Amino acid sequence: MDDFVAGWISGGIGLLIGHPFDTVKTRLQTISTFRSPLHTFITTIKQENIHGLYKGMAGPFLSIGFQNSLLFSGYGWTLKYMHPNIEKMDKNSLPMYEIVGASMVGTCMQLVPGIPIENIKTKLQVQRTLLNTKASFSGPVNCATKLLRHKGLRGLYEGSGAMVVRDMIGYLFYIPVYEMLRRFFIGRKFNETATQLIAGGMAGSISWLSICPIEIVKNKIQTGEQLGLKEKNAKAIVKSIWNKNGLRGFYKGGLVLIVRGFIVNSVVFLVYEKSLLFVNENMLRNNCILD
Repeated sequence: MDDFVAGWISGGIGLLIGHPFDTVKTRLQTISTFRSPLHTFITTIKQENIHGLYKGMAGPFLSIGFQNSLLFSGYGWTLKYMHPNIEKMDKNSLPMYEIVGASMVGTCMQLVPGIPIENIKTKLQVQRTLLNTKASFSGPVNCATKLLRHKGLRGLYEGSGAMVVRDMIGYLFYIPVYEMLRRFFIGRKFNETATQLIAGGMAGSISWLSICPIEIVKNKIQTGEQLGLKEKNAKAIVKSIWNKNGLRGFYKGGLVLIVRGFIVNSVVFLVYEKSLLFVNENMLRNNCILD
C-alpha cells in the first residue's frame, strides 16, 4: 500500500509539470510543419493559447496516478516477495539484478492500462484548434468511444507493440539507473534531497533518450490516420523516416525528451521517496498506538 500511495502522488504531480513538454514533443515528432521545440511551443500558444499545451491531459490526469502506482507497486511488491523483511534491510545492499527484475515486473503491470491511456492522449495532443480544421475527438471519453465503435478493443490498443518495446527498454534504464546513481551520490555524502532530484532527473533523461526512436514510431502509428500519413505500420514508418532524414529523423524532439525527462522525473522520484517515507512513518506510528 505504501508504494501504491507514493506512486499515485508522484505520478500526478509529474503529469502536471510534464504534460506541456509532452505535447510539444508529440507535435514536433508527428506534424511536419513544426520546425523546432521553440517553434512548436510558440505556434501552439499563438493559435490555441495555454490550453493547447494541455490537450489530452484529462484522461491521464484521472489515471496516471493509478498507472504510476502500478509501476512502483509492482517494483516494491516484487522486492518484498524476495525479501519479506525488506523494511529492516539496507536498500543499498540489494543486488542490481533484483532491482532490474522488480522494475520489469512493475513495467508489465502498468502496461495494460497504460497503452490505451497513452493512445488516447497522443491522438488528442495532435489535434489543433484552427479555424479551418475540425477536431476528430471532443475529449478522452469521446475518443475511447469512437475507437471502440469503429475498431473495437484493437482500436484502444493501437500501437501496443511499439509501446511494449518502448516501455520494456525505457524502464530498464529508469528505476535501475536511479538506484545506481542514488547509491553513488549517497556514498559520497551528497545531500539526500539533492541526490533524489539529480538521480531522478538523470534517470529520466537517460530513459527517454534510449527510446526516442521507438517513441517517434509509436506516435506515428497512433496518429497516422488523423494526420493522413501514408505509412500504416512500423516497418513502413521506419523506412520513411530513414529515407527522409536518416538517423537524425529518429531523434526529432530528443532535446525536449531529455529536458522533460530530467524536470519531471527529478520531481517524481523526490515526491515518491518523501511520500513513501511519510506513509511508512505514519503506518509505523499507528501500529505502535494499536500495540
